[in-house]
Amino acid sequence: MIHTREESFIRHLKKEDLSRVYVLAGQEEYLKEHYRDWVVREAVGNGNTDFNLHHFDGGTFKCLELAGALEALPMMGGKNCALVKGIDFEKIPLSEYNKLKEFLKDPPEDSVAVFVCTGDFNTKKSARCRTLEKLLEPVGQIAVFYKRGEGDLYRFAVDRASVFGASLSREVFRTLNQMCGGDMLLLQNETDKVAAYCQGRAIEREDLESCCCPVMETTAFELSRAVIRGDFDRAMEQLNLLLYLKEEPVAIVGALAAGFVDIYRAKAASLAGKGINDVLGAFEYRGREFRVRNAFGEISRCSTGFLRGAVKLLTEADAQLKSVRIKDQVILEKLLTQLFVLRQSNGRID
Repeated sequence: MIHTREESFIRHLKKEDLSRVYVLAGQEEYLKEHYRDWVVREAVGNGNTDFNLHHFDGGTFKCLELAGALEALPMMGGKNCALVKGIDFEKIPLSEYNKLKEFLKDPPEDSVAVFVCTGDFNTKKSARCRTLEKLLEPVGQIAVFYKRGEGDLYRFAVDRASVFGASLSREVFRTLNQMCGGDMLLLQNETDKVAAYCQGRAIEREDLESCCCPVMETTAFELSRAVIRGDFDRAMEQLNLLLYLKEEPVAIVGALAAGFVDIYRAKAASLAGKGINDVLGAFEYRGREFRVRNAFGEISRCSTGFLRGAVKLLTEADAQLKSVRIKDQVILEKLLTQLFVLRQSNGRID
């Protein structure tokens, strides 16, 4: 069966016997890792990973090798377990896909195969996924983990901080979550880090500045905010920071474009008499609600024409980075200059 809610999958793991096959998919890497480790622990038992756990790379694995590893008798109790990381069922060769289908018809008893997908498991868009779902129904479980909402992430961060005797207010959490880009794995690592620094007291924004490094999309949004507010020095400072951190120029433009698209959506919603909750309901911002709040905070400073022109300039810069033999930094600096000129011209673009 397909589990799209964590509660359903947890209930299976706690109350039912292990299935012979697990497919873990979805957007949230932290949750895939967490439940991967749970299934493996239940399958092989404590201390038996050296004997009964077999690792495979999803990009290169061979189904016959997988089947061979699982057909051997488990040692020292537990089950044989094969862990296939980073598999994309759409990209594996057709010959391997056909062998996988045969394997899933009757996986070896006393074994567990765990497939950790690189992305989603979408039966509506993928014929392969639909076929695999039918094959897995009698022998396996499919769990799809979506991004958690801001409320769930806040409780998660508070629990992590409490391990170190630190407390975390919702206001400070929002800043921390924004620095982590709504990524749960990063949120865990950064919360642990700053909570260890603040043992026994409340975490403050100043502590985040001392201990945590914002993800690229957060820095890119600060760059777009500087452009909108006409602060050229601040914009160049943010761009130089991204380059210093050796972020890929194409990724910088992509993150910058995402920020402008957020603001464009907010602007269009505002003009239509809609608000933050309307945008959150229409688009997928789960766990990254801060992006919409930030966007609405900027719409009064820019016209629709400017936002439309900015997206056009960003699209052109992206194409240049991928095709023109000009130094990437030159293209980025030119883009910033064009954005400032566009802002001063009130959104007119030739």
